[in-house]
Amino acid sequence: MKKTTQPFDKQPIIFIAGATGAIGYKLCLILKQKGYVVYGMTRSIEKAKFLEAIGVIPVIADIFNDQQIKEIIEKITPDVVIHQLTDLPYGLNPALMEQARLNNARIRKLGTRHLLQALSKLQCRFIAQSIAFAYVPDQPFYDESSALDLNSSHPVLKLNAEGICALEQQVMESDVDAVILRYGKLYGNATGCLAAELCRIHVDAAAYAAYLAIENGQGIYQVVEDDLIYRNIKAKQELGFNPDYRFKL
Repeated sequence: MKKTTQPFDKQPIIFIAGATGAIGYKLCLILKQKGYVVYGMTRSIEKAKFLEAIGVIPVIADIFNDQQIKEIIEKITPDVVIHQLTDLPYGLNPALMEQARLNNARIRKLGTRHLLQALSKLQCRFIAQSIAFAYVPDQPFYDESSALDLNSSHPVLKLNAEGICALEQQVMESDVDAVILRYGKLYGNATGCLAAELCRIHVDAAAYAAYLAIENGQGIYQVVEDDLIYRNIKAKQELGFNPDYRFKL
């Protein structure tokens, strides 16, 4: 991963992959409110209309079509690419989660690869979504240095850990100026989820962290609310992260 973050000499052009997801759409709202030019990628023609309605330029594409992604990003030449791609059902519906976890793992591996390949020839910053709840259990606290549970006997935990390891390793080994945001368990508008007891983050604050990472930070950050076990000190100090942020029109 490149270690030469420089401030932009003009307001950067932003490309968001996963722009109609819970975090992605809220991030679009934040960026448009602040005057950014934003391209939002979605695979749905219907959802593209929601992006147009808030002033985002919609891009309809399939993240698994590497050539299509490469051509789109090279044509737009964004200054920042933000990876907010997931494939999770509303409210994390248990009946749909088994397949959703497999889909998500594929996105983390192949989707990340295709985005990194597409921007490899550009001077472009990369911000990627990860998670903060795939650690080895029973540690006294969890932060960016905590070990992932890659050898878990629990198939869901193991799949999560392997997926984010694949994502993060690709980013860290690339020659790209990058930030990885390990989000806690989402709650709030458009998530269908209530706040977890620990390792939680409101969707607005999660999106705000991605906005802050456009011009701040390097490496991995844990993006969670304050609690006794999951720490957010690095994100507060280096990104200016505020876990109490809520978007207002």
